[in-house]
Amino acid sequence: MPTKKVVKGSAGGIECVINNGEEVLKLIDDILGRDASKLVSRLGKVMICKGIFKEAYIISDTLTEVIKVIFSKGYIPYSAGLYIGRIRRSKPYFIPSINLLQLIYDELGLRRAIVVSDEGLKPFLYGNDILRKSIIRCYEPLKKNDVVGIVGTDGYVYGIGLCTIESCNDLRRLRDLDLVAKNVFDVGWYLRGGTETRERMFKI
Repeated sequence: MPTKKVVKGSAGGIECVINNGEEVLKLIDDILGRDASKLVSRLGKVMICKGIFKEAYIISDTLTEVIKVIFSKGYIPYSAGLYIGRIRRSKPYFIPSINLLQLIYDELGLRRAIVVSDEGLKPFLYGNDILRKSIIRCYEPLKKNDVVGIVGTDGYVYGIGLCTIESCNDLRRLRDLDLVAKNVFDVGWYLRGGTETRERMFKI
């Protein structure tokens, strides 16, 4: 079923569409569960902007009206509302933002996540990967070559990884230095000058 378009605008090679979010909600459903997609759907409308990348945002009704005015003037907002992630043509098809994961984990509990020790978190925040010895707890469902939330012992989401194992059970056979999740994004990006073109936001 095609996604119903509410309003759209374009400028400078970027096109944004505000709609009911069927596309991105289906992706959230696939990786984080139906209860997660329902939680997100209650927050507001979805704005998807496509240029070099395809990004999704949740916006309130009030913000929707403001953006409509911006569209009518021939402009596109740089960002708006709650950034929820990037939609891709190849796997992983959706990279959730750390803000989206934090919201879901706080409201619904951990899923598709690994909790990392303080010692393991430090190198991760410098752009490194997650090794078996760093993992304290693991939460299903995990799937190889799909995203996983990287969570600290304080409960905060510090980044996104690309899983190298098929389930939490695989951890039992791994050695301390075996790779469990490749670094896709970590919050240290902001401190490393991530706003400059020398380092992509997502390493994928």
